[in-house]
Amino acid sequence: MIQQQPRTGLAVASAALGAVGIVMAMSVWVTWAFVRPRAGDALPSPLVVVLTLVLGALWVLILVLAVLAVLFGVLGRDAAGGLARAGIVFGSLAALLALAGAVAFVVSAADWLTVVPTR
Repeated sequence: MIQQQPRTGLAVASAALGAVGIVMAMSVWVTWAFVRPRAGDALPSPLVVVLTLVLGALWVLILVLAVLAVLFGVLGRDAAGGLARAGIVFGSLAALLALAGAVAFVVSAADWLTVVPTR
């Protein structure tokens, strides 16, 4: 039976998750540019609201992928330094893109509801 270092697999998983996270984050940002509700306009259509909610959920998923990429990269950096470092960098970049997207989602969603005080 062949014994392998389990940390090498963690480094490969880290690089793969980080790369997938970046691609997904960029894809969601491109979609956001087409779908996002305009600030200050009337309430967006229900379809735009649903698509925006889906994009917000995808940003949370990308954030989870990015955290796993960084975690696996830190755990696997001893066995395969280059791949693990790439996974950490990709994961960090994906996390920054996802956090920026989450902030954009919250700012956009806060504009959907206007509270008018009653007398």
